[in-house]
Amino acid sequence: MLDLRINRSTFGAEAWVVQETGAVFATRAAADTAAAKVGHQADDLNMAAVPVGTTTSTLPAGWNRSGQFMEVFVRSYKDSDGDGIGDLKGLTSKLDYLQSLGVTGLWLMPVFESQDNDHGYAVSDYRAIERDYGTLADFDDLITQAHARGIGVVLDYVMNHSAAQNPLFLDAVSSPTNARRNWYVFNAADPAWSTWGGNPWRPTAYGYNYGLFADSMPDFNLKNPDVVAWHMDNLRFWLNRGVDGFRFDAVETFVENGPSAWYNQPETHAVLVQAQTVINGYANRYMVCEAADHPSEYAATGGGCGNAFAFGKQWEVRNSATSGALTSGLHAYLTASDRAALPLFLSNHDGFAGGRAIDALSGHGEGDYRVAAAIALLASDTPFTYYGEEFGMGGNGQSGDAGLRAPMSWTNAVSGFTSGTPYRPVASNMATYNAAAQAGVAGSLLETYRSLYAVRSSWPVLQSGTLTALSSPGEPHVAFLRQQGAQTAVVLINLSTASQTITVGTGLSLTAFGSIYPTAGAAVTSNASGRITVTLPAQGVAILTTP
Repeated sequence: MLDLRINRSTFGAEAWVVQETGAVFATRAAADTAAAKVGHQADDLNMAAVPVGTTTSTLPAGWNRSGQFMEVFVRSYKDSDGDGIGDLKGLTSKLDYLQSLGVTGLWLMPVFESQDNDHGYAVSDYRAIERDYGTLADFDDLITQAHARGIGVVLDYVMNHSAAQNPLFLDAVSSPTNARRNWYVFNAADPAWSTWGGNPWRPTAYGYNYGLFADSMPDFNLKNPDVVAWHMDNLRFWLNRGVDGFRFDAVETFVENGPSAWYNQPETHAVLVQAQTVINGYANRYMVCEAADHPSEYAATGGGCGNAFAFGKQWEVRNSATSGALTSGLHAYLTASDRAALPLFLSNHDGFAGGRAIDALSGHGEGDYRVAAAIALLASDTPFTYYGEEFGMGGNGQSGDAGLRAPMSWTNAVSGFTSGTPYRPVASNMATYNAAAQAGVAGSLLETYRSLYAVRSSWPVLQSGTLTALSSPGEPHVAFLRQQGAQTAVVLINLSTASQTITVGTGLSLTAFGSIYPTAGAAVTSNASGRITVTLPAQGVAILTTP
């Protein structure tokens, strides 16, 4: 329906307004076209059902149980065209760096077309690449090039909510009788719930819409089987293009049952089980969830995720490294029956997870940092590193999460990231903490990460061997045993800022332990009952194996 309205400042004598949306047009023809689309915006989306395609994998068998992952924010990683924004071609150009570092898996923060045109978590088209990042052809090339280097690619998938500008929501909000109305959560009156950010119910032309995180990100109705089926088609769309798995965002908020039952609802697991079934239908794929408050629940059999980040344990790793003593929380992780399904990380893109690692771990000549890195990489089966963390990249001084998502510090100059002007301020410590400055420098953070990745890659027992803790809470060291088949390894990490002699009992009748890390080796004494004694320098690391 159209209204003729005077709007001299914009169009001169008159303007045409589409009443349903409030959009203003200079001509009647343009307004007629827009009015005809009201309630039918999603007609232009690719909504076709997606059958299962090729299910094989070109990656090494078991890659999904031992991957060494790097979380990458494409917008901030490498700009290939000088517009100041990172893109897929830029990331592809850095795959050799990632391979040489030892990375075997990439978690890409959302790369789909988005409303926010920044972090990507407000998705406007689930089957299109963010235009700032390139094209589907660019994405396909990234997959091909990554696989050629033995690197898997895992996509961030946002199932809880879409963008408010997603055509599906534009249709849903256009009328109470629209066919997409039940794809989102509406109520005639304001229920006035109280959640993290206050009342999540947002006023619209026809009632109130539920959007937990922001009015720009309305929640899907995941009780609607048509919505879930469409999401499953989207997963197959990307799996058929060779994607190696998914990270699922904010899974604890999937389903709402009332003002005090909008978080971690039981129906959520059924939705995730469907996703897990789709993903497991393809060989060698990986699935991990963000379930910040209940990771074990979602990693468990029937939880639907297979893996869930070990939220909370990043603090335990950091605190053990800075305090010089094994915390009870980290010890609990080392002895947990589900440890293998709970990957460790030191930092990620969200401020609530702790911020950039260098801010907390720069003490003792960065010894704290090296100790924390050793724990995170050696005690986890599929450890995750945040881009730039491998050399101590810091924040950029901006408030909120933007401060953690600065352009990558490839060199000590902006030109390392872009030939233009970066879309966001660079890291404040770029001059001294950058990849080029640390490459090849013995003892640097970058070479520490490279060496830890290398020893994991060379010894499968360090990737997925059964882990047995050999140290207790309060002790000034972390010690654990890993066993897989005929391989046995002992990891010893001195948390103290002084040299110490560590003695641990392995309970194994093995006497021929030798050092494989560091390269120079450490003097090892062992007896017939498997008792090992090693002297380690301050905040030193040793890995021992049997022949």
